[in-house]
Amino acid sequence: HRNAKPEDLGLTERQAEVLALMASGKSNRNIADLLGLTEGTVKIHVTAIFKALGVTSRTQAMVVLARQKIRL
Repeated sequence: HRNAKPEDLGLTERQAEVLALMASGKSNRNIADLLGLTEGTVKIHVTAIFKALGVTSRTQAMVVLARQKIRL
């Protein structure tokens, strides 16, 4: 596998930021606080990220990141 970039998966810069924070173990609440967003907005980003990665959970998302060597 080559190192994929978030945009290769159809993720926006903001979604890539959210994904990176998810990967570091941050909760939606923490991510919202760090990025100056509402928790609802973070949830919308998370849903879009899951759809782009073809997963239904944070754990599955982390597996995809590892397998595809995605650089955030």
